[in-house]
Amino acid sequence: MKAKAIIMTAVGALALAACSPSGSNNEPSEVGKWPSDVVSETGDISFPKGFLDWPTLGAWSTADETGKANGMHQVYASPGTAAAYRETGEFPDGTVLVKEVRSAATANLSTGAATYATDKGVWFVMVKDATKRFPDNPLWGDGWGWALFEAKDPEKQVATDYKKDCLQCHVPAKDTDWIYVEAYPVLWKDGKPPIPKWLDSVKADINESDDTTEAMTATAVAVDKPAAYNVCGSCHSVEPGKSGIGPSLAGVVGRKAGSSEGYSYSDAMKTSAIVWNADNLDKHIEDPKSVIPGNKMAPLFEGVVKAEDRKAIIDYLKSI
Repeated sequence: MKAKAIIMTAVGALALAACSPSGSNNEPSEVGKWPSDVVSETGDISFPKGFLDWPTLGAWSTADETGKANGMHQVYASPGTAAAYRETGEFPDGTVLVKEVRSAATANLSTGAATYATDKGVWFVMVKDATKRFPDNPLWGDGWGWALFEAKDPEKQVATDYKKDCLQCHVPAKDTDWIYVEAYPVLWKDGKPPIPKWLDSVKADINESDDTTEAMTATAVAVDKPAAYNVCGSCHSVEPGKSGIGPSLAGVVGRKAGSSEGYSYSDAMKTSAIVWNADNLDKHIEDPKSVIPGNKMAPLFEGVVKAEDRKAIIDYLKSI
């Protein structure tokens, strides 16, 4: 799941010095055992308590359109996951992964400019399901259960459909079980990094015909758009009716906020009386928290700083 440009950071086994929202230190189930403390009998996924005591796979930093780091994504795995993956090349059934997304700040320290995590934002949770336990649950599929929790209420799972809310950002990593294993040295067998196919795949035409691939086409294939729009295209399609992490932006100018068919909006967006125009889109793109507080984009994207970039984005949106 990505909302901004991604920069890999070499932090391997570094854990964030922070506290779990629940304050619990419960240990997860051992490798290969189903995590019934995280997954209910019907497939509901709860917040993994005590995950900050788990080993970390590594971290990513995210950057705005100027290249300035503005987010940290730290990834934790249930104990034993890394060793099992190095041995078999697969994530064991019942593996739990937690990606904690925080804001970031940069300071000039004695070693140079350093970026570090600050405020909590969201947590993405994945549970490996090797036996297709919940075929009718929209949050389970492609070998995983998928969930999203927000800092404002970490006990509430807010994802509704994994293909719309989660999977789009993992499509380039489809060949490695939807996980960007190239970014996590602790998963590399014999310490040798795999060839990062996804670095090229996001630029290439996608020729497969499955629904997931089709949902990515609008953002994965180069189109006639300004470079500034790239930070939007990670999550938003410009094809009518094709939503991803965010709703389709086709026809967004002049459309009532929260009304694109087929997308699961936040309550804040659905109940808003806003009709999108150049002025309020400019404010929303600059600071996603300002126009409609409580929307889904606010925790993931800090905004576009340059006025000329926002204008280019809006002009492009008008044209489609």
